[in-house]
Amino acid sequence: MSEDIPDTRSAFERWEGLEAVAAPDREAEAQERIRLAREEARRQGYEAGLEQGRGEMEQETQRLRQLAESLDGALDTLDFRLADEVLNLALDVARQVIVGELSARPERILDVVRLALRQMAETTREARLLLNPEDAQLVRPILNEQLDKSRLRIVEDARIVRGGCLIETPQGDLDATLQTRWHQVIAVLGSSKKWLE
Repeated sequence: MSEDIPDTRSAFERWEGLEAVAAPDREAEAQERIRLAREEARRQGYEAGLEQGRGEMEQETQRLRQLAESLDGALDTLDFRLADEVLNLALDVARQVIVGELSARPERILDVVRLALRQMAETTREARLLLNPEDAQLVRPILNEQLDKSRLRIVEDARIVRGGCLIETPQGDLDATLQTRWHQVIAVLGSSKKWLE
């Protein structure tokens, strides 16, 4: 209303008019408060979700780190086991090759005996060369001519595995049995693989 025209409404009417004008303002104010409350709730929810997500991510990262460390340990163990298995396989193959070589070429015992005799002291008297009976049959005709009978005598002993020998002397024994030579090889390789008869 203009200032020139006097307001003829009663105080009640004027109050109702103010109420009508204030009602949209209160509604807008309420809508604004609701919007602000929603934004605040959304922000708080986002921050809480972000914090929870970070916590879960840290837990998952820790779990994955432990899994990776466990995997490294398992791989190290597997490497050692695999190395042991390869060594055992190689030793099994070597044993089979030795047995096969001795079966195919039994005369190889002569090389073993000659090497053992070279290691024996020249002054040794009354020595005994213990051989498997089958090896003794191969060695005797060849070495009988070369051996000094007073110095060394061939003795058949079924306890000696083919391919090895044992020289017994008063000063001590020289063990060139297959088992002893095998144990020396595996000791160098760091295995505990036994010779299988």
